[in-house]
Amino acid sequence: MKKNILYISPMQARALALEAANVQTARFDSQRLLEGGSLYELEFTSDEMHYCCYIDAANGEALGLDYFPVPVESYPSYFEAPQRLAEMKSA
Repeated sequence: MKKNILYISPMQARALALEAANVQTARFDSQRLLEGGSLYELEFTSDEMHYCCYIDAANGEALGLDYFPVPVESYPSYFEAPQRLAEMKSA
């Protein structure tokens, strides 16, 4: 008999990561599944902090959270880089 495991959606993982970081809104830089699809790794930026959060894909538990300030030397270009890249691609 095959065991059916319900996994949380990527949007649920994002909401849980924001909750774990105690952040209301953020720009997500990357999101990927690790460990054969059982672990979400989410990287996001809010205000002047960059976060990396690990969410269990089966039950939604936040397993780890790492954060660091965006370097002053790169601010605000750190936030503008994805927008510039999108503009370059559309031109």
